[in-house]
Amino acid sequence: MFVFPDVGFGGLQRELISQGFPVWGHHGGDVIETNRGLFLKTLEDVGMQVPGYKVIQGLTALREHLRDLEDKWIKISKWRGDWETLHWRDWSHDESTLDCYAYQLGPAKDLIKFYVFDSIETDIEDGIDTYCIDGEFPSVVMHGCEMKDKGYVCSVQELSDIDKRVSIVNERFSPILKQYGYRGFFSSEVRIKDDLSYFIDPTCRSASPPSQVMVELFENIGEIIWRGANGECIDPLPTAQFGVQVLMSIDRDKNEWAVMDIPDSIRQWVKCGFSCEINGRVCIPPHQCENMIGWLVATGDTIDEAIKNLKDYAEELPEGVDCDVYSIAHIMKEMQTAKEEGIDFSDHKIPDPSSVIDS
Repeated sequence: MFVFPDVGFGGLQRELISQGFPVWGHHGGDVIETNRGLFLKTLEDVGMQVPGYKVIQGLTALREHLRDLEDKWIKISKWRGDWETLHWRDWSHDESTLDCYAYQLGPAKDLIKFYVFDSIETDIEDGIDTYCIDGEFPSVVMHGCEMKDKGYVCSVQELSDIDKRVSIVNERFSPILKQYGYRGFFSSEVRIKDDLSYFIDPTCRSASPPSQVMVELFENIGEIIWRGANGECIDPLPTAQFGVQVLMSIDRDKNEWAVMDIPDSIRQWVKCGFSCEINGRVCIPPHQCENMIGWLVATGDTIDEAIKNLKDYAEELPEGVDCDVYSIAHIMKEMQTAKEEGIDFSDHKIPDPSSVIDS
């Protein structure tokens, strides 16, 4: 079996399939994520909400377009890493950001197509993290909230129990993914405003988060992948009801390696990226993410238990390694807001955000 956890390599996946190998991956369906224009057209085709937007060719034209505008969201296609989603406040605050991008992109700055979106006035960004096999989703999924580059909290829920404003993505995109013969991970980011849902970003890969905690929450993750690559969608076997993860960082010069001894007692819960192991130590070379080195994860049968476990693991991290456990308080607040709008993550009570800080 061949496993492709990321976007790209669609041609190679199809070639391996033609040779009779089972392949876990998007099978070419990653264009839904990497081609912004195609994604927006697909939203229209399946009858979903599309926020107002304009397409601008090149950074020079983008500067002129934004000069008198406020509160816009700017995205691109394909070149993730060169440009992350940018919230444009106004010219006086963010002109210098465009200057930085002009320097970074150099002579290629006007080759890039930008999508400038109207702001969706809501505090609720929700999503489902799961996998899809030939258009079929499992009946049990992860339903979570994320604070970008900080933390993530999820519950394990029946897909049928999740608010339709969120699960509509899986319903409407099922036939689209089936057309590609899609057999891999799939995550959604949905902004909810009143009774309307805006599917703003598809993730046709093993997302980060929540892949790090998913491998601890789903006991049979290996069987899911093996049988999924062979065309059979099976349900996950949860080890716990809730999962949390927070980003880890380390105090180091951006040009030096990070070398860490991870205690055996928490090794299972430390998920480092861009890393290798040498003589039993986790070694992370210099890379573009500089101080970010991975994620600390925890699970529990209540949110309180998962957070307590996370805090206990954080106490055992090596000297110089830090994680923002308190970002979970922000996510708790967002989950409470969602609950007030009728979106439930669980039958369990959502802890007060202050409990994350006080405990």
